[in-house]
Amino acid sequence: MVGMFRRQVALAPRSIAVVTADGTLSYGELDARASAVAGGLRDRGVGPDDIVAVTIPRGADMVVAVVAVLVAGAAYLPVDSTQPPDRVAAVLADAAPALVLTPGELRALETAAVSVAPMADPDPASAAYVIYTSGSTGRPKGVVVPHTGIAHLVAAQRERFGARPGARVLQYASVGFDVAVADLCMALLTGATLVLAPPEGLPPGEPFARFVAEHGVTHVCMPPSALATQPDMALPSVSCLIVAGEAPGPDLVARWSAGRRMINAYGPTETTACATMSAPLTGGPVVPIGTAIPGTGLRVLDEKCAPATEGELYIGGAGVARGYLGCPGATAQRFVADPWGPPGSRMFRTGDLVRVLPGGDLLFLGRADDQVKIRGHRVEPAEVEAVLGAHPAVARAAVVARSGPLGTYLAGYVVPRGASVPDLRAHLAERLPAHLVPDLIEVVGHFPSTPNGKLDRAAFAEPAPRVSGGLADDVARLFAEVLSVEAIAPDDDFFALGGTSLTATALVSRIRVELALEASVATVFEAPTPAELADALAPTVPTVPAAPAAPSAPSAPADSAGGLT
Repeated sequence: MVGMFRRQVALAPRSIAVVTADGTLSYGELDARASAVAGGLRDRGVGPDDIVAVTIPRGADMVVAVVAVLVAGAAYLPVDSTQPPDRVAAVLADAAPALVLTPGELRALETAAVSVAPMADPDPASAAYVIYTSGSTGRPKGVVVPHTGIAHLVAAQRERFGARPGARVLQYASVGFDVAVADLCMALLTGATLVLAPPEGLPPGEPFARFVAEHGVTHVCMPPSALATQPDMALPSVSCLIVAGEAPGPDLVARWSAGRRMINAYGPTETTACATMSAPLTGGPVVPIGTAIPGTGLRVLDEKCAPATEGELYIGGAGVARGYLGCPGATAQRFVADPWGPPGSRMFRTGDLVRVLPGGDLLFLGRADDQVKIRGHRVEPAEVEAVLGAHPAVARAAVVARSGPLGTYLAGYVVPRGASVPDLRAHLAERLPAHLVPDLIEVVGHFPSTPNGKLDRAAFAEPAPRVSGGLADDVARLFAEVLSVEAIAPDDDFFALGGTSLTATALVSRIRVELALEASVATVFEAPTPAELADALAPTVPTVPAAPAAPSAPSAPADSAGGLT
């Protein structure tokens, strides 16, 4: 990876490598700063297979830090500092990094370095990065990914995305997810420019469209659920739109594929960001995940591990991760011997069910276990369940994946020992990233059981829309629950109280699920108070025609003695 970057530096040192709200860095400037920091890391004893945590907000310094760690021969661990402190602390405790790079530490290393960093690529088998993903045990697991698959990933990005000098790649995803790795490789290893979204993100709608236009972005990768919230606005500069992280529907493809290259990319965190890519999508009734990228071997196997046209997908080849950091049992369970590969090779058992289509493309069918995708992020409901059940005022907890207008969401069910829903939501928000906090938490008297006494998750009642007195009151209640505050006044501003584009997405989901009303994230930005949002939503409230009045009895003539005529 380092050698590929240095080749781009040598070819065009003055070309722009990074664009941020604060300015730009050329390839030469990025290389000089990263080499200085790498020298400082070497002075501190950092070397191959050491882990260096990067806790720097999205910006030029973050890119400098990542490149510096790689130049020093170590593996970088991206840590999203906007996540709950308990979550960040748990990740750092589990990874035990040799060093934690903060903005201050980065500046100190850059100015005090005396060593010269190595010019060559590290050993391909050494670790390049560590990404933490949801874990069924209640704690996240670190996936250790070597350098071996990066060259194949970049070759596929050049071929299928058209990544090249002059392209401008938007870095949209949170730095803690492997899509950000793919964005960085797509830009800096092909001579393109990496355009960094602001640290607070890009709200869908006009802010997103304006940013893309102002910076001439040509390549965007985002989850389908995020793209679905983007109004139908022209993005004329975007020549390649990549969807990843969850399955896009035909309607979404039909909306966004016209006039540009649209690709469906697939790859679990346990591979080097991507394992398959589709051909350009055209809006047909089936949206495949495509075929293997170079250096990747795919196997579809049935329950007996025999080749099949429909079954579980196993991924082999150069892009397979080493395994889970410090979890040999989980590694042995999911990274299995590859009988079709060379001696000692392994496959990753994805847990994803696929079908081989007649032309050789793969069609994603769902999961073989309880794992789900929430807003493009892989989620183990059991992890959320473990955190919810750890609250001292919860006697029993369960978390179930549900389907709604915005896609999959989580519903939590609790048998309480005095806990309130706002307390539970605050407890979860302090320990989990936003996409893991359930959109709904229901208090129940008991849990349903199967005849043999096991928990019957399928028997939990579907959450029903809950509408109380006034719409503004309901909206204020949802504001309070999403933001984990006690009470909300009609004129309180959602974003002034700490709301973000992510929590606005959660709010929209809650409105659609609980109030059965159509909403969008853009509407929340335009109407950020309960009173304003209720006014904006009022036209979408379904009206129930009034029952026709019962016909009144005819008046009896005065001289008829009450008889009917």
